[in-house]
Amino acid sequence: MTQTPNDMVAAASTEVPRISHGDARALHGQDGVVFLDVREPAELAGGKVAGAVAIPRGVLEWQTAELGDAKTVVIYCAAGGRAALAGETLKKLGFEDVRNAGGFKDWAENGGPVE
Repeated sequence: MTQTPNDMVAAASTEVPRISHGDARALHGQDGVVFLDVREPAELAGGKVAGAVAIPRGVLEWQTAELGDAKTVVIYCAAGGRAALAGETLKKLGFEDVRNAGGFKDWAENGGPVE
């Protein structure tokens, strides 16, 4: 049976919990927590979460070394769909604590630190 992109995001979302902006802010800056921006390079012109590692979703599998020895990975994109799919990929690659923080715009509009 053929799946739609929305079906794929819904399935990935069952594996990677979506967290609230408040929960994401509480994790920001904690030891062992890495924020991961999976948007495309052109999208970063508007900023990113302060201290976040930027790896486009399309090359994530080849650049996970940039995440170091992260205990928790908090992923975001523009709206949360790519973050869910990237989170599912990270779980398959052995990362155990992966969370979806949704979209960058929500982070920035709610006062999350940006650079």
